[in-house]
Amino acid sequence: MRLSTKMILLYSVVIAAALGTFLSYTIQSTMEGANKFTAARFANMSASISLDIQQDIDMMRITLETLADNTSFLSALNQYVRDDSGDGKMGTAARTAALQQLYQSPLVDRYYCVAFFNDQGQYFSSSSDKDSEQPDTRALLDALSAIPGTYLLSPNQQLITLDPRIQVYGLIEPIFFHGKLLGYLAALSEISAFDHVLTFIDNSNEINVEVFTDDGALFYSSRGQTVPFPLELPQNEMQDWADPKTQTVYNVLHTYLHPLRLHLYILQDNSVSVQGQQTIIKTALERGLLIALPALVLITLLSLSLTRSIRRLTQKVRKTSSKGLLLSDPAALEALNHTVTSPRDKEIYALEIAYIQMMAKLRENAVNELALREGALQAQLNALQTQINPHFIYNTLNIISAKSMESGNLEIIEICSQFASMLRYSTDTRSRTATLEEEIENVRDYLMLAKARYEDNLEYVIDVPRSLYGIEIPKLTLQPLVENALNHGFDGKNILRKLSIIGTLTQKELILTIRDNGNGFSADMLHSLRQRIDEIEHGLVSIEKSGGHIGMVNTCLRLYYYSKGTMHMSIHNDGGAVITLTIRGTSMTDSRLSSCRALASIR
Repeated sequence: MRLSTKMILLYSVVIAAALGTFLSYTIQSTMEGANKFTAARFANMSASISLDIQQDIDMMRITLETLADNTSFLSALNQYVRDDSGDGKMGTAARTAALQQLYQSPLVDRYYCVAFFNDQGQYFSSSSDKDSEQPDTRALLDALSAIPGTYLLSPNQQLITLDPRIQVYGLIEPIFFHGKLLGYLAALSEISAFDHVLTFIDNSNEINVEVFTDDGALFYSSRGQTVPFPLELPQNEMQDWADPKTQTVYNVLHTYLHPLRLHLYILQDNSVSVQGQQTIIKTALERGLLIALPALVLITLLSLSLTRSIRRLTQKVRKTSSKGLLLSDPAALEALNHTVTSPRDKEIYALEIAYIQMMAKLRENAVNELALREGALQAQLNALQTQINPHFIYNTLNIISAKSMESGNLEIIEICSQFASMLRYSTDTRSRTATLEEEIENVRDYLMLAKARYEDNLEYVIDVPRSLYGIEIPKLTLQPLVENALNHGFDGKNILRKLSIIGTLTQKELILTIRDNGNGFSADMLHSLRQRIDEIEHGLVSIEKSGGHIGMVNTCLRLYYYSKGTMHMSIHNDGGAVITLTIRGTSMTDSRLSSCRALASIR
């Protein structure tokens, strides 16, 4: 799976979790807020309706008290009740006077009627013109006799019937004249007038108002259908209540109007709340989706942007041609060195630079490895050639030695012996290393041959403590350096050639110095050789096949690889060319180094 895909999935999971948590919190808090708002609405409606009912009943009470305080009305009412005339004319006149007092009261017009009745069957009302006949008040009188004082008439009690088509409610109070009960005065309103409480309902289609008396009788219902709420339902607290018959759940607020002994219920079907909650959830999910879609697009773009450098670097690595690099193909080298990542992505950019450097190093090592393999193959070919040539050379030397012995020329015999010894030493492939003693003997043979050539024009000194003879170094280390000094140090001038090989032992190193009195190294050659030696010691190796001082460079290369970097070659001019070989203690065993120091101290 690609890194960009992983990042998209990871960020998506994080965003989904965060968004889910946010939506859950939002839905929960919104629902809690909606529930609190509903409870506050119901409480406000309950308070307003309660106050309105109380004011309505209080207005009825004021109306009745005003009439009870009207002496003219009471006097007329008393004459009406106490009429002891035989023809009843006095009672009729008193009734007419009482009705006039009712009509003159401005409060009476607020009601359906204000009526007077007593247990003697006497009755009149402010709406006598509406009454088809005198209503039957006996049931009402029975109820009033059991309850002293003010009586609140419920419209569903049917204790008084003024018109079968009309239901009324109202307040009934006993009326006295000089301490004597005359009867009852009632202020009655049509139940339809009670609908004014609906003005305090903010949604009458969903919310119902029900009012019950203390004895459980229905006083009012805004929809006509009632829900049998228990009177002991907790008061002033929004709650859910399930109808045991229909299993319908209602949200209800119960308020008790203590002075009127009425129970007020404001309710709505719980499905309204459920629908509201579903609307909240739907709205939250829609908003979450509106947030999630742009977030997903942003995450995708951001992930692709963040991984652009990685994807480019991956493509570059895949397209890198190892064959093209080894063959030094310009296009492959240009593609490798061309950066595809942005420097603003510091880590990835640094990684690409490190990759370029690593590939360059690998290419260099591969090229050097190929060169070493080529050199090894050439050495094998040379070894095959040397297996053929020495037999011929040995036979030729034997012939020369035999002829020289016949003629008594001992010098030629010595030369042939020295040359044969050198040839035997250089062609012996049984070991790649030799002791310092064997190297010195081989150099001595070479110098003796050179002495035969230059005669008195060559002087040499070999001063190496015998205590160092046991140290092993690569075979043919010294002879190429000495040969290089004789062939290149004097430019063919016929002068006295002086050459010395000095060996010294310090606390940590063995130092071999090869010095001549020739012209020394030119400035360019000295710089070039030092650069090649530095490249060898930094692993940038190759076998020299042409150019000057090939033996010196290849000797340095063999010393470096044999000693794993502990043998060091340096060159400089000091009255001629000076070549110094430094062999550190780590290239020899501790016991051999200790024994060399011991022998040196004895000397």
